[in-house]
Amino acid sequence: MMILNDKKLVNLIKYTPSIIVGFFAITVNVIIIKDNQDKANASIESLREDIIDNNKSAIKLSTDKAANYILYKKKRVIDELKTLSQQRVSEAYAIATSIYNNNQNQPKTTVSKLITDALRPIRFYQGRGYFFIFQMDGINILHGLKPYLEGVSAWDAQDLRGAYILREHINLIKQQDGEAFYHWWYQKPGEPLQKEYQKIGFGKYFAPYDWFIGTGEYIADIENDLKESLLKSVIDFEHTENQSLFIIDNQGNILANEAKESDLALLTHSNATLTKKIASEAHTAGSFMTLDKLDANKTNKNKTEIGYLRKIEGWDWVIGSYFNSSQVNKYIEIKQQEAQVLNQKKLFNIIILSVFSTLFMVGTSLIVSSLITRRFNRFQQRIEHNINALETSKKKLHFIALHDALTGLANRMLLMDKINEAIESAKKHNQLVAVVFIDLDDFKKVNDCNGHTAGDELLKSIGQRFKHAFEAKDTVSRFGGDEFVFCFPQLNTINEAYVKIEKIQQLFEDKFIVHGHEIKAQCSIGASMYPSDDHQAEGLIRKADIVLYKSKTELKGSATFYHHRLNEELQYKYLLENELRGALSNKELYVLYQPQIDTKTEQIVAVEALARWEHPKLGTISPNEFIAIAEEIGLIKQIGLFVFTQACKDILSVSPNGKNALKVSINISPNQLMSPDFIDSMTQITDEIGLNRSRITLEITENVMLNELGKTYNILTELKKRDFCISLDDFGTGFSSLSYLNMLPFDEVKIDSCFVNNITVNEQSKALIKSILAISDAYGMITVAEGVERKEQLTVLRTLGCNLIQGFYFDKPLTLAKLQKNCLKR
Repeated sequence: MMILNDKKLVNLIKYTPSIIVGFFAITVNVIIIKDNQDKANASIESLREDIIDNNKSAIKLSTDKAANYILYKKKRVIDELKTLSQQRVSEAYAIATSIYNNNQNQPKTTVSKLITDALRPIRFYQGRGYFFIFQMDGINILHGLKPYLEGVSAWDAQDLRGAYILREHINLIKQQDGEAFYHWWYQKPGEPLQKEYQKIGFGKYFAPYDWFIGTGEYIADIENDLKESLLKSVIDFEHTENQSLFIIDNQGNILANEAKESDLALLTHSNATLTKKIASEAHTAGSFMTLDKLDANKTNKNKTEIGYLRKIEGWDWVIGSYFNSSQVNKYIEIKQQEAQVLNQKKLFNIIILSVFSTLFMVGTSLIVSSLITRRFNRFQQRIEHNINALETSKKKLHFIALHDALTGLANRMLLMDKINEAIESAKKHNQLVAVVFIDLDDFKKVNDCNGHTAGDELLKSIGQRFKHAFEAKDTVSRFGGDEFVFCFPQLNTINEAYVKIEKIQQLFEDKFIVHGHEIKAQCSIGASMYPSDDHQAEGLIRKADIVLYKSKTELKGSATFYHHRLNEELQYKYLLENELRGALSNKELYVLYQPQIDTKTEQIVAVEALARWEHPKLGTISPNEFIAIAEEIGLIKQIGLFVFTQACKDILSVSPNGKNALKVSINISPNQLMSPDFIDSMTQITDEIGLNRSRITLEITENVMLNELGKTYNILTELKKRDFCISLDDFGTGFSSLSYLNMLPFDEVKIDSCFVNNITVNEQSKALIKSILAISDAYGMITVAEGVERKEQLTVLRTLGCNLIQGFYFDKPLTLAKLQKNCLKR
């Protein structure tokens, strides 16, 4: 038994308080640190779930967007095939009509051969398509693929289903005013005779020879073309850099794979087990799936990724997107390591405190206890502060992920969620949803005049007005740049959408104060509605954007609601823009010449050069369409130079320089006239070709003079010095033409056809033309009347003293060959 002596008792008294305090201090701190670690781990796990959920939402969004696009294009296959068939037959009909009209004096056999020879070699649908011609009694006139059938009757031809192919098509053409679509089943080249495939074709009645002209194509081939196109385009759909899109078939074969070049690509032909599993588990509604694969280093570690799969109904395709969850794990591991370092530092501080407390415990336990208690309280506060800071950071990250950094408004991701929620609610309650796309007009001027900082402040101010002007259920998002998108849910009538849009426009009535300056802003608006315009968020936004473009083009500051025709018009305009860029290099543009006739002698004394565009697939494109597009995309100068050069060469070839030589009028666009090198380039071209400049009349319209009259005067004066003649086109249609005659050196005035049309029935039009002629005579100018189509109009204009006329009464615009033939008659 141990004897407790004084020395031992002193030691016990001396060391026991320190030991007890140290023990309890360590115990308390261990508990606190463990609690802190538990909270940190829970917070990190929550962060992990949020990051994975956000990534899953992102891959679902990108996959659904790509899948919906594929379904839309698939649904449009038959409509597009019908449209293409009708366009092709219309082209063939136009060719046949043109040949017939130009050879009416020839025998029918000669003209028929000209037509069949012209149509026989034409191929389309990637070389598969061809034309056929049948008499209305079933005799084959032309078969582009099987010429040995020509001259043979196909009246009794049947498919495997017993349908009389030719009879039914001819009956439909007769019933439907000379043109009709037709579905039939037919053998494909290279396939067994007993196997037929569905075709869709179009036929058009050619009255002069009791024919119909037609063509057709297999639906399966068009679908295959579409699949091939989609495999190239869909894989490039917009998505985050941490995602990978892929498309496989129902057997697990890889059709398209964005990450195929990577050594660590998940989907490869060597990993057939995984691709077959994906193909078997995918369904049309879409689903998430965990994907595993052995990594490239052949270790035992698996590469784990989360994917979203969706099966394309009607095709043997599965489209999907995936992200690597190991990246999330790495991010979480870094956060865990940071938390461990922080806890170790805290533990070290606690140990130092315990030693310090033990040394001072010898004095008085109360003081030491008090000090220890206060110190522990401080540590507790610090720990709680760190936990609160972590929670705050988490909330900030969540906010940043869903909101625009500049304005604090919702970003695209949050907007898409809100629109989808609104659509689901509208489905349940039979309501409407409006998506409104807003773009600030002339926002670039704000940046140019006031700086980008002022532009950012203006966007913030607009965002604040938007945020406080509408109900909590409404969502406004900054979509990018100076674009904003509203989602207005729970609407009962479209009038409520009009009220919302009117309120948006009212917000721009008051000026904005930016850096002490007043700035007046204006916006253009495009709107689309669920369910009438689309059933998907992406589609509603896209269609609202389409009509926004239309709104800005036609009248800035206006609001326009979506209509399906606007989408078709815009797609057609984009097509023309792309095709026009290659029209010159492809030699699709050419020049025709409209004769100008002397009213006294009725002889051709001049021509007007007119640009024309013949597209190999779209056919003849109206100048009213492609000239405006050329102005917009900056090609008008190149086209103008081409027309000017070609016209100079052509006129010199049919009429050499000399007395009574044929003159030529050439239209000049405002952009072309105002270019710095215009005068020198015109002079150089005429010098190189050798055409006297006095034979050239440059036609300009009044709008070129509206903003830069002084500059226009200098240019026209210099052109006059270089012997060019100047004509004022469309005289009388503007507001200031009379003043321009007094100020600018014009040689000629052209009277617009709108006045000539009514000259024989409207005394006001006749009096107006009489006044124009009197003014022109007073200034010593030549007058040219456009649009003369009847002899009565010619008689009146000759009586009134008009110098020259042009119009269909004498001739339509002529090719160079026909113009040369007419000139020889002179």
